[in-house]
Amino acid sequence: MNYKHLSLENRDGLLVVLLNRPESNNALNIRIRDELESVFSESRKDPQIRGILLGANGKNFCSGYDLEEVVETKLQSFRHRILEYHYELYSFPKPLVCVLKGFCSAGGFDLALSGDYILAEKKTFLFRPEIRFGGPPLITTLARKVGPTKALSLTLLGDPLRSQDALKLGIIDEVVTEGDSIAKGLKVLEKLSQWDPKLIRAEKEISNNFFQGNLYENLKKEFDLFKEFLENPNFLKIVSEYAKSIKQKV
Repeated sequence: MNYKHLSLENRDGLLVVLLNRPESNNALNIRIRDELESVFSESRKDPQIRGILLGANGKNFCSGYDLEEVVETKLQSFRHRILEYHYELYSFPKPLVCVLKGFCSAGGFDLALSGDYILAEKKTFLFRPEIRFGGPPLITTLARKVGPTKALSLTLLGDPLRSQDALKLGIIDEVVTEGDSIAKGLKVLEKLSQWDPKLIRAEKEISNNFFQGNLYENLKKEFDLFKEFLENPNFLKIVSEYAKSIKQKV
């Protein structure tokens, strides 16, 4: 695949993947999600790739799904390979380090939560606004970090979290207060990827599937429940109004 919205660099087997739609705050349109799915799929099979560092160009990590595209496609962008995309990233069998900065919102928050180790710059904000406009935020993704009951309370509150608060809650693993956050992330990734790949794969399999049910089945059940919201004839109007309000604030 020709990667239009990702920047890739192989650093001695550690693949640096940067979201590259800075003019749109790295919003997740269909193309960038397909590109991410492709990169992770190919890296899964490539024995020369020991792990992935996921970061972003521009000021913000990711503002979430591209709501303009969602409205233009009459919600089809929401539906596009939603299960396949999430499962490809969350089930990645090699170490994955995410480096966050600026705003990390909605689908961008879920993308960040795919990391085995998550670093965030000091001024990072993490936000799940979907509940505010009647959309269903994912519980499975956040529950993997903080457990289902805490994931639920944070979701229903719908409040933004500063990086220091996210650290205290166990959502992220480290706050980078100075220096190059990508360089720091690479040091972590180097450490995580030093072990036997088969052992890493086994440990991730245990973490993903042995304690809170099967990852694939959990995601599938959650997305199946979401169909009720997407099929609501008023939902497109609600999302359109929310997208307009966000655009006016930018």
